[in-house]
Amino acid sequence: GPTQFEYSDLAAATDNFSDERKLGKGFFGVVYRGYLKKSGCEVAVKKILNKSHAMPEPDTKNFYDELNAITSVKHKNLVKLVGWCSGNSWNFVEFMCWCWKNKNNELFLVYELIVKDIAYALLYLHHECDPFILHRDIKPGNILLDDNFNAKLADFGLSRIVDSDSSKLLTVPIGTEAYLDPQCKKPFGKVEFSRSSDVYSFGIVLLDIACKKDMVRETVWKQYTNRSILQAADDKLQGKFHRSEMENVITLGLWCSYPDDSKKRPSMEQVMAVLEHGKSLPDLNSLENTSVSTQQEVYIDPQGPSSAGSSSYGQHA
Repeated sequence: GPTQFEYSDLAAATDNFSDERKLGKGFFGVVYRGYLKKSGCEVAVKKILNKSHAMPEPDTKNFYDELNAITSVKHKNLVKLVGWCSGNSWNFVEFMCWCWKNKNNELFLVYELIVKDIAYALLYLHHECDPFILHRDIKPGNILLDDNFNAKLADFGLSRIVDSDSSKLLTVPIGTEAYLDPQCKKPFGKVEFSRSSDVYSFGIVLLDIACKKDMVRETVWKQYTNRSILQAADDKLQGKFHRSEMENVITLGLWCSYPDDSKKRPSMEQVMAVLEHGKSLPDLNSLENTSVSTQQEVYIDPQGPSSAGSSSYGQHA
């Protein structure tokens, strides 16, 4: 099971949580890159700062049940939870990880590998775990790469720990606004999450990876309907990609992030059929008159979504 660390261990691993060690900031708190001398491994340490969601007491059965449930989920494309630390003021959750590489320095071939790796992780969470697990905060900041550019999805279990209601599987609204499925937002501040919500966020990440900076989804959609979708491709790639592969990634991103009807998005099984087995993508212009079958198990959150984070594609979807 996960190890309980002393605060001093994590402080030493992160140079006392120095700014130079920051990897990013999310809804729950700040992530730091650290090095544990005792075990000789690099880690990411998440410092919980958001006080609106109380951590369960660390010595309760619920807390340990959730930790054990998370650590029992194992996949090569999921970041592994290795330990935690709890004090009077702060709470920490620690993950095995490697540093995040800036996408502007990599080639499209690497992008494609990242896309497949994250798709594998979501396929596992959605269709191979029983009960299935929703991530609900898929964004570039939660994608970590190792030295061989293998991508791993982080934070899939944090929402299960930071949850004061043990009667619900996933209830904390951790979704980052720009990547949050517009179909999640319901009256009276409620939010409904389903597997298609994760698929939507995955689609926005695909557009982030493949398209020009600050290009909104609406513009990419217009280029798709005008059969000029390659005009949306990231200029920094300098045309160093196969046209058909770029078209597929952008089109898949548009399909996954279809905003108006979550039932018309693909499941992760359908996504993998495209990415791994070369299954043809549908004509997205026909989505208005067709329906794609996806499973819509829903969890309701009465507290509403987070407004943290930003992405061009989610703003006008």
